[in-house]
Amino acid sequence: MTKLLIAISLLLIIGGSVVALARPQGESIAESHIRANVPDEKDFDKFLKRDLEQYFKDTLQKTVTVEFELLRKGPTQTGIAYPKFYAWVTIREGGKLIDQGAVRVAAVEKKHFDVTDFVSEADIRDTFGLGSNISQTRGRQNP
Repeated sequence: MTKLLIAISLLLIIGGSVVALARPQGESIAESHIRANVPDEKDFDKFLKRDLEQYFKDTLQKTVTVEFELLRKGPTQTGIAYPKFYAWVTIREGGKLIDQGAVRVAAVEKKHFDVTDFVSEADIRDTFGLGSNISQTRGRQNP
C-alpha cells in the first residue's frame, strides 16, 4: 500500500511538472487555451469564412456566400471551453441577401470554427419589438 501511495504521489508531482513545463511561464490557462485553439492571423479570416459558408450551406441547403464583421476584436474565453468569437454575418445567394444576423463561433485546434449559435436579424427585431425598419424607432421618445 505504501508503494502505491508513493507511486501515485510521484505521478502527480511529475504530471504537474509536465503541465507546468508545457505552458510558458506567466501564461494563464485561458491564454494558453486561446493560443492552442485560435487560428494564426494569416489563416483566421479564410478559415472563418470557409466554416461560416459551410454551416449556412448545410443549414439552408443553398449555395451561399457569407460576409462577416467581428463584433469584438479578440476572443472570449470562459474556463476551459473553446475560445468564442462573435460576428455579424450577411448571407447571400447569387448576390441576393437572404439573411443576416449575429453568430457565435468556437475556435477549435487552430484548424476550424464551429458555429454554436445564430440569431437572425428578424428574430432580434421580433424579440426586441423593433419592427421591420430600425429607423422607425429613431427619434421616438419612450413613454
